[in-house]
Amino acid sequence: MNHTCTALLTLAAIAAAHSQPGPSPWTNVRDFGAVGDGTIDDTQAFQNALNACAPSGGVAMVPAGHYLIGGSLTIPASVALEGMWCAPATVDRYVDPDSPEGHPKLSGSVILATGGKGDENGAPLFQLSTNATLKGVTIFYPEQTKTNPPIPYPWAVQSAGADNPSVVDVLMVNPYQAVDFGSKTAGRHYIRNLYVQALRRGVYVDLCLDIGRLENIHIWPFWTAADQDSPVTQFMLEEGEAFIFGRADWEYVSNCFAIGYKTGFRFVRSAGTGPFEGGGNYLLTQSGADMCRTAVLVEEAQGHSGISFSNSQMFGDIVVSETNNAMVRFTGCGMFGSIDGARGTALARIAGTGRVSFGNCHFYCIHPESRNAEAMIVVESGRIGIDNCVFINSRNTAGVNSNPIPIVLRPDVRSAIITDNEFYGEMRIVNEAKGRTVIENNLERTDEDPFPEAQP
Repeated sequence: MNHTCTALLTLAAIAAAHSQPGPSPWTNVRDFGAVGDGTIDDTQAFQNALNACAPSGGVAMVPAGHYLIGGSLTIPASVALEGMWCAPATVDRYVDPDSPEGHPKLSGSVILATGGKGDENGAPLFQLSTNATLKGVTIFYPEQTKTNPPIPYPWAVQSAGADNPSVVDVLMVNPYQAVDFGSKTAGRHYIRNLYVQALRRGVYVDLCLDIGRLENIHIWPFWTAADQDSPVTQFMLEEGEAFIFGRADWEYVSNCFAIGYKTGFRFVRSAGTGPFEGGGNYLLTQSGADMCRTAVLVEEAQGHSGISFSNSQMFGDIVVSETNNAMVRFTGCGMFGSIDGARGTALARIAGTGRVSFGNCHFYCIHPESRNAEAMIVVESGRIGIDNCVFINSRNTAGVNSNPIPIVLRPDVRSAIITDNEFYGEMRIVNEAKGRTVIENNLERTDEDPFPEAQP
């Protein structure tokens, strides 16, 4: 048994020994009437256990079982709802033989959520108050099926407009919407070890004027990976958004990943007013979007600070909209191009007035269909910097039938600095820019033999 499981079992034993109805820092949901058989609604029992911890703060323990929650739960200030977690949790590849819908086997502390069906704006499954934590549970929506388009549901987790809400060690198998730390303030929020297949929206951040932290978030098709023809899979590619980022100051994002969505990382203008207006300041590292129609979409960011990706990888379009006036930086990143080239470029389309830079990156359009696009990087307007990067595609690239023009600069480009790059094939930079440009010290055709044999 691993140390994490052992520690939690010990904690559960302590909780069971000290729990009793009434004010207590330790409670057990079963002591308040929770059954955990997947049939009887345990909503009120859970809320009673949480409320019992509220006077002084504490932990409401959730032993292993399947708990039907047909309503909405509020986790009070300084209270944690904690289940049995043996990380990293995932979905058993075998289905439950007793499930008519072929639902997966789920172990540990499982929440079966049914409340708010059909209403994405309804009360969340869990609402987190100041210093509240949701930890160590698995959430499953049993009325969602793989054979039909997704049913709207409210957010699985939402801030109550409080500081320091936390989500730790949680598996969400098939929520329509996962974590909302943006509709209401959620200063200094913290998410760590979240594994989720969000059908419509994954993690939403906004209205955060103090540093938030997102670590080890894996937004991945746990539920439908073996069902590529499922209407759910198609819906995610047409409507799904993994990460939606509005106004946040100094948001730290590390080891966060999304696969199979319409948009992997979307940066938007805040829905707030006054001090919350504008876009955010995000620092992302060791993160990525794979097989997304748009891997990164920047509609707006904070003007003086912007967005920075480092040591990350993207397979999907990179789009910076004309509404952006902030810095967008990619450093030490791998860019693998569009998944089909259907949106006009093989890799990136840049607009707006902000400066977009690629430093020490490599570009490789791996999908054969990206040959239908005009060019790899099209800069419509604004400012662009590309230095010490490698453009791998060439006519000699084995196994890839894609060799688009690497860079196109349109007339409205204000400035462009393209220096010290390597092009395996021809450099092919189309320069229509009316602004100031520097294009120098670039190598081309480096995939050709530089040391031809001496002729006799």
